[in-house]
Amino acid sequence: MREIVMKWKIAIIIIGIVILSSITIFLVYPRFMEKDFQSEIEIPLNETFNKYDGVCYGNFFSCEKVEVSEEGDVDTSKIGEYNIKYVFNYNGNIEEKNQVVKVIDNKAPTLDVKVDNFKYCPNGNIPSYEVSAIDDYDGDISGNVKVEADGEKLLFSVSDSSGNETKIFKDAKKIDDESPTITLNGDDKIYLPVDGEYTEQGASASDNCDGDITDKIEIESSLNNKEPGEYEINYKIKDSSGLENNVKRMVYVYKKAEVNENGSKNVYLTFDDGPSAYTSKLLDVLKKYNVKATFFVTSQNTTKGYDDMIKRAYDEGHTIGIHSYTHSYSYIYTSVDNYFEDLTNMQNKIYNLTGYKSMIVRFPGGSSNTISKNYDGGSHIMSNLAKMLTAKGYRYFDWNVLSGDAGETTDTKKIIKNVTSSLKSTSSVVLQHDTKDFSINAVEEIIKYGLENGYNFLPLTMDSPRVEHSINN
Repeated sequence: MREIVMKWKIAIIIIGIVILSSITIFLVYPRFMEKDFQSEIEIPLNETFNKYDGVCYGNFFSCEKVEVSEEGDVDTSKIGEYNIKYVFNYNGNIEEKNQVVKVIDNKAPTLDVKVDNFKYCPNGNIPSYEVSAIDDYDGDISGNVKVEADGEKLLFSVSDSSGNETKIFKDAKKIDDESPTITLNGDDKIYLPVDGEYTEQGASASDNCDGDITDKIEIESSLNNKEPGEYEINYKIKDSSGLENNVKRMVYVYKKAEVNENGSKNVYLTFDDGPSAYTSKLLDVLKKYNVKATFFVTSQNTTKGYDDMIKRAYDEGHTIGIHSYTHSYSYIYTSVDNYFEDLTNMQNKIYNLTGYKSMIVRFPGGSSNTISKNYDGGSHIMSNLAKMLTAKGYRYFDWNVLSGDAGETTDTKKIIKNVTSSLKSTSSVVLQHDTKDFSINAVEEIIKYGLENGYNFLPLTMDSPRVEHSINN
């Protein structure tokens, strides 16, 4: 028994010596000592990455700061994993450590819903709301916003490419209080000759809840193309909530005018390119003799400041026709789209000034001009425009009496002679320009000659005899 006890004592002493020796070696033996080194760390996006330098060489009692070098770099502006190798060097003693640095995006995007009152449709459809979502890393992700109906609320949510999500709940009513919309195809006013064939252009309809409901449009028409008059074509629509809407298209059926070779001698004084500083003087002369004329107006630079002349001419019973908005041949005759854009702009200006939608047109240069082919790329634009104008219900007029004020002469007496000697026994459409004072000065003598010789002075209308040139493409 005593021997066993002695063996245990010896064993304990030996173990103590070993432990004490190990502790002594641990505390005294020199080595690299790293403090808080992590083999893998995470860095939030755009935050500063501090490289590891917490290492010394020595023992528990004395540890000298050592030189640290590294290979690799970390771009905290880009998400990803980066490898850094550290090399510790102290008096020829070298140790290497590898570290994985993960740059992460842990910030959710911002979400802004720019509306105060929210609603969604009884059928569950949700209208489009103006929202913006911005992420520090992905940028503008407004297109990723999702909207879901949740009882009496709408849930707006968006996630960035790292899976960070932002949610916003908004109180919402389940209601449909918006009527459907109808858009006419083509013009809202159609001009149709007696016995002319009417082609239905239709319409489209959409609803905030039901989407495209064009197939539900009902059309009611009172059109009688046998009798001149004004007719309505009514387009009606009803959505799934019972809300209704309707629009109308007006069809004007007119009787074609025919040239009567044995009829009265009619003179149509027409003035292009205005209004101008001379238009007021011209209107005074026309008013003096109670003569009505036709003004084919423009909106080019020379007309600035004279819009009131268009209104005055209309109020005094003259016809306001469309000549051109820009009067730029190189623009309007480049394409059909350009021409009709220019035409519509001038038509709208006339309407805004007078409340009258003019459908009477004169081509810049006339339908027989030889200039348009310099710009139309060989598309024979004049032939196409003439057909399209007629199809859209417009009437275009050329002239058959030339005053010569467009460059042939600046002599007032010559203007008078050119006109009076060229008047026809039936219909005479006279071309002048109210932008030329020498031409305006000839008007009174032209009127006096006409009245003394049995001519009637009339404004052009949709029913006036056609005076059209042969088209030169």
